Amino acid sequence: MGMQYTILMQDLASECEIAHLKITAVATRLESKRKDTCNQLAEFAETMNIPFSFKIVMIEDMLDFNVNLLELNDDEQVAVYSPFLLSSMIVTPNRLEHLMREIRKINPFITLVSEVEANHTSPEFVKRFIEALFFYGAFFDSMSDHLADDEFNRKVMESIFYGQTIRNIVAAEGKERTVRQVGIDVWRAFFARFGMLEVELSDACLNEAKLLINNYDCGNSCMVSVDNKCFIVGWKGIPIFSVSAWKFV
Repeated sequence: MGMQYTILMQDLASECEIAHLKITAVATRLESKRKDTCNQLAEFAETMNIPFSFKIVMIEDMLDFNVNLLELNDDEQVAVYSPFLLSSMIVTPNRLEHLMREIRKINPFITLVSEVEANHTSPEFVKRFIEALFFYGAFFDSMSDHLADDEFNRKVMESIFYGQTIRNIVAAEGKERTVRQVGIDVWRAFFARFGMLEVELSDACLNEAKLLINNYDCGNSCMVSVDNKCFIVGWKGIPIFSVSAWKFV
């Protein structure tokens, strides 16, 4: 939805003078949705007096992605943000490897990664069942705390988004099991293969995250903790997702 970029614009505007801010979205579907979001961001950037442009790179397959599609200038400083994308390609490792090689060619000054903090890849049914039980149990618990039983959005989330995902994790096997999520330690080993070093997220970032959470009723249930150099966001003690930052050597 682009909300994180409005916060980014506000922070950049308060910290420094921006010569130009360009956001490039790389996607395989929902082009119209990307355009709507980018148009909204352009309107917001105008209110902040930030020179802004956006580019949408639509590809049929992640194997079609290459750095030339980004049309980067030599004087650009590039940051890469990957929200819950890499885990979707675990089942197709050739796509994941290809994407990482192309990102390395960009040599961004920072790469930010948000990923699910769970182990849903075990070949053993019982282990996958237990992991899914605790992980998605936390999601259902959070919704029961804040949404009525007959809330339409809650029904959609539980029956379609969570329900189908749980069914795939627990019941599907082989190539049919497309949902394969791993924790931050696995990603650390994977990123190390591409010469990436983890960058420590600052105490200021941690304090800001906690202040944001405390603005909501869920403040006592939602947690943010530090794992080595990254943050883990969880619900009542159950890890949900990680946020980490990386640089290429």
